[in-house]
Amino acid sequence: MNTRLNEVIVHIDEGLDEDALHRLEDGIRQDAGVVSVGHNPEKPHILMVVYDSDSIHASSLLHSFKERGLHAQVVGL
Repeated sequence: MNTRLNEVIVHIDEGLDEDALHRLEDGIRQDAGVVSVGHNPEKPHILMVVYDSDSIHASSLLHSFKERGLHAQVVGL
């Protein structure tokens, strides 16, 4: 099976503490096609998401953040 991995940087407008960020990462990680999610504690507004582009699109990832009540933008990669 060939997996087409892509990564995007997502900027979250809201200020989340470490616990909230970890819960968010755990939730996003459960979405179909998501391979990994992580953030740098020094830049809590930025998350890196690696996903299988055959299973999910960046726009769907962004929608997942918005469904969780967050204001977010895909900013690169």
